[in-house]
Amino acid sequence: MNPNNPFYHRGPIHDARFFWNRSGEVEQARLLLGLGQSVSLVGPRRIGKSSLLLYLMSANSVGNGADRYVYFNCEGWSAASPASLHALLLEAIGGDGAPANENPLDYRHFRAGVLNAVPPGARLVVLLDEFESLAANPRLDAGFFSGLRSLASTGRVVFVTASARSLGWLTFAEPTALSSPFFNIFTQIVLRPFPLAEAAAMLRYFSTRAGIPFADATVDFLLSLSGPHPFFMQIGAFYAYEQMDAQSGALIADGQKRVRGEFLTQAEEHWRYAWGELQPADRKQLALSTDLTSAPAGLHRRLGELALLDKSAHFLSPLLAAFLARQPVEGLLQTPPMVIDVSQRRVVLAGRDLELTGLEYQMLCLLAVQAGETVTQSAIQSALWPGDDGKADNLERLKSVVKSLRRKLGEQSHLIQNARGIGYTLTAERISPHR
Repeated sequence: MNPNNPFYHRGPIHDARFFWNRSGEVEQARLLLGLGQSVSLVGPRRIGKSSLLLYLMSANSVGNGADRYVYFNCEGWSAASPASLHALLLEAIGGDGAPANENPLDYRHFRAGVLNAVPPGARLVVLLDEFESLAANPRLDAGFFSGLRSLASTGRVVFVTASARSLGWLTFAEPTALSSPFFNIFTQIVLRPFPLAEAAAMLRYFSTRAGIPFADATVDFLLSLSGPHPFFMQIGAFYAYEQMDAQSGALIADGQKRVRGEFLTQAEEHWRYAWGELQPADRKQLALSTDLTSAPAGLHRRLGELALLDKSAHFLSPLLAAFLARQPVEGLLQTPPMVIDVSQRRVVLAGRDLELTGLEYQMLCLLAVQAGETVTQSAIQSALWPGDDGKADNLERLKSVVKSLRRKLGEQSHLIQNARGIGYTLTAERISPHR
């Protein structure tokens, strides 16, 4: 690894020098916190929520702000008791209101300790990262969260939560524990991928600062892989910085191939997670077509919530769209670029519906089930004309069906290949629903 490579981040960014963009979100958060308003940061994993929390804390420290910022990662708190959490929070805050040797800590002493830790004329800003873990803790009831709200009502404590889902969604998911009015005091800030111009500027800025500016063609290539998503940009840019020419900042064809391969190896793991978050109907829609022009509004919204779309409501990159189209979906025969919805007797080829006769549909399904293998003429005839085995004109009828089917496939007619005297093959790879 090049020690000067600035694109090494795979987790939260702790060094504020490497924090990029988010000026609008930072300004909004600071304004709200300055007014005593608690804030909820919402966005899918790897979008930069933790980095923004850490930046708010470090920027306040550098700016000699009077307010006190304290950061907590709630990921390990999913089973802790209220009293234990009170003790942990107060210890981290540095409050001295706990009675000697009292651990766990009751709420009365916890509240007193917290308020005693707030500097005169200032506020305590409590940053709660991975808030879902805290919200899903079965040992925390509405009373625990109402206790936190009571602290906020003093005007001396404000909270910033970071979660993949909105607090409203979490309340719906955990109605017993989260019925507290604590969840009504937040203003939500949603984190999304960067604007494209800001994404390109980030790649140029950090590569230039490290000593080897990316060539324009390298920037364009990287954005074609990752789109303007901050985490995926880090992945592609890291490998590009390792492979590029040290003088020109350009990538030769072989270097591009290596960067693309490394990028896909890491990015697909995260894309697969996002795919798992989609509803079954969404998956089916994307398997049939990744053209979002006429997609339902709900699909657009859910893709946006997962940060899979850019600001123009297009997929982050062609690689992402291709990945989604290749994912197996139950009930579909998937042989890209063709998909057959068996339940609807619908055939979609490269995003367009085909109008097929019953015989054409039957033959296409037969070939799709055994995609890549030659299906004999006799097997096809038996399937299309059961009970007519051996009929003299069956072969001519079969040839007529094939001819008509190829005509409807248009530019993709080559998908059906003739093994002379043996049968026919659909020359496409079938996506297995079991792999």
